[in-house]
Amino acid sequence: MGQKGSFRKRSRVDVPGLACACTLRARLRGLLGLDGYEGVLMLAPCRDIHTFGMRFPIDVAFVSEAGEVLEVHRGIMPRRRLRCRKAVAVLERASNENAPWYRKGDRVRLEMNR
Repeated sequence: MGQKGSFRKRSRVDVPGLACACTLRARLRGLLGLDGYEGVLMLAPCRDIHTFGMRFPIDVAFVSEAGEVLEVHRGIMPRRRLRCRKAVAVLERASNENAPWYRKGDRVRLEMNR
């Protein structure tokens, strides 16, 4: 999937298992065709996603260049399209209603492990 890292919320809670889809090919592939996914996938640059071809619902957070979470969507079913014009990145994971997820207004910071 590309580079590995972690994404930190404003509360400094680490979100392990972040993979970065930062090439055109990786962004086009995303989570498509998978039966599930452990962790969080960041698509960057990205402001428009779809779930056509997805096999499971996903949670989505659109993030601005300043690291502010602009929009949050949970339990997005297959065959949907979402867009946030001000976003520069999107965080995706397999939907999990019982696990915490980002909220609008959260601040996030990416720290890459090289």
